[in-house]
Amino acid sequence: MVMKKTGLFLLSVLTFFSTGYFFQAEALNNGLAKTPPMGWNSWNIFHENINETQIKQIADAMVTSGMKDAGYIYLNLDDNWMATSRDANGKLRADPTRFPSGMKALGDYIHSKGLKFGIYGDRGLRTCHHYHSGPQGSGSGSYNKEQLDANTFAEWGVDYLKYDNCDPAPNSNQQRDYEKMRDALANCGRDIVFSICAWGYQNWMPSTGNLWRTTGDITDKWDNGNDWFVGIINAIDKNTEYASVAGPGGWNDPDMLEIGNGGCTIEEYRTQMSMWCIMAAPLIAGHDVRKMSQEIKDILLNKEVIAINQDSAGIQGTRVKAANGLEVWCKPLGSINGTTKAVALLNRNGSAKDITINFSDIGFSDTVTVRDLWAKADRGSFTGSYTMSVPSHGTGLLLISSGPAKPISAFTNIEAEHFSLKSGIQTETCSEGGEDIGYIQNGSYAVYKNIDFEDGADSFIARVSCGGTGGKIEIRIDSINGTLAGTCEVTETGDWQTWSTISCSIDTITDAHDLYLIFTGDEGYLFNINWFRFESGKVESKYRISGPALNGSSTFKTSVSNRNIFIIPQINNISFSISLFEIDGRLVTRRNSLIGTVSVPVAGKGVYIVNVNYNGNIEKKVVSVF
Repeated sequence: MVMKKTGLFLLSVLTFFSTGYFFQAEALNNGLAKTPPMGWNSWNIFHENINETQIKQIADAMVTSGMKDAGYIYLNLDDNWMATSRDANGKLRADPTRFPSGMKALGDYIHSKGLKFGIYGDRGLRTCHHYHSGPQGSGSGSYNKEQLDANTFAEWGVDYLKYDNCDPAPNSNQQRDYEKMRDALANCGRDIVFSICAWGYQNWMPSTGNLWRTTGDITDKWDNGNDWFVGIINAIDKNTEYASVAGPGGWNDPDMLEIGNGGCTIEEYRTQMSMWCIMAAPLIAGHDVRKMSQEIKDILLNKEVIAINQDSAGIQGTRVKAANGLEVWCKPLGSINGTTKAVALLNRNGSAKDITINFSDIGFSDTVTVRDLWAKADRGSFTGSYTMSVPSHGTGLLLISSGPAKPISAFTNIEAEHFSLKSGIQTETCSEGGEDIGYIQNGSYAVYKNIDFEDGADSFIARVSCGGTGGKIEIRIDSINGTLAGTCEVTETGDWQTWSTISCSIDTITDAHDLYLIFTGDEGYLFNINWFRFESGKVESKYRISGPALNGSSTFKTSVSNRNIFIIPQINNISFSISLFEIDGRLVTRRNSLIGTVSVPVAGKGVYIVNVNYNGNIEKKVVSVF
């Protein structure tokens, strides 16, 4: 793991495309939107006609309808919440007639419902509605007021900013305008998801926002031809062009859901939900939540379908086959090489058609099990292919899992990212080649099914790295609370990509079992794992450092509490000095002539580097603050 949860850091991310190749993009890593954001936005149903009472009713309905419990947590105000002028201090303010209590009070109400508060802004001189409706000099845009407006949003408790592209200032630069707001949000003291609404993808967007529009505005139609306003099928075609740049923390946005607004058939709406989930797109509803029919609830609240969208691997599904208006799309779940995949069967035609998925097209060769996610029904086991009838403009959505695999030998190196199931971890690029698993926290786990321990294994060996304080690996059999065979400790290796081999003795395991690796430790990220294996023959617990050498054992430990970094000497009465840096190299503070445990407060969340100088030596620590 190169970096952890920075306030503003560009993380190199590998993503998967349908050809099987990997593409690399620089992504914003502000620790937010690790799965596609879910919520509701006011524009599609109300346009500029919004008010305080109405929005409170929507907040209430998001709770009572089950939307919040299904994961729709952002309630986002779109354009025209603001007055037609700023206040005497130059700050944005709510329209006093339509929002008499102000934005802070509205945000408090939204938060009281267990929801998050989203708001709308613009990079230009005026927002889109003010630009088109004509109030000159309203100053509703944030051009050259980015930090002021970001600070105001933070004061109001805003959690999400949709940032539009209207009325640009003369000689302004679109990319720079968005980067200025990105930087302002990073410095406002509050975590705010940044949604870029610039009506089409550009290659600077992944390093700037958490999501970015790939299309013009959506309209409540199936097909709107080549118009700037896109129908559902048009948005699908445009959004899929950029699958290679999407991943945790940064998402392609084909615009909001039209489901429930009345312009399309139920099958067409079911297709929008299916394909937005396959494409790992943000799920931002846009209907009147107060008036949902059961048919619309059945689409929007299907938790099995939502789980496809929210899969933590964050892989955008892609088209794997298309002919005669019939298409097969695939989204790997858990990891690129996982044993479960979501498959969408899309029918563009004007009548129902049979669509066949050949399992070899998605990398499966043996018997698989098929579950129909819209029918909420298991269809059974199949070999070679599966065919289903799909209505006109409809989409079948399947969960396909490979059948029983041949046992995996416990005595060969097992790549950690080749898990069958996992919780609370992510795969990432490994400095030793391939991928590793990281972002491991206390309580995370990975499951490796059908591991063959043959006549007996009594030692566990793993390739690990750790830039924090470390933790433990529990080796359990057949369930998360199954028999504990042993525990291996992981300690600091120097940084997140300095790799070491650990080993420990365990109780003897024989025959084939599902292997559960349970990860435990203190607050924050614990360690990374590249691979592991088992051996026969007891070993002493040991720790071998490779990569940059460490001079002896660590003389200083670090811990974090309430945004304070503690530097703790392991030797009494040792004199030392420290230099604390942000991850981009900017100095935070220096302190000299220190003795004993030292507490250093930091302003915000992120990754920090601590250089500890003592007796002519330097120890470097990487510390994550949450």
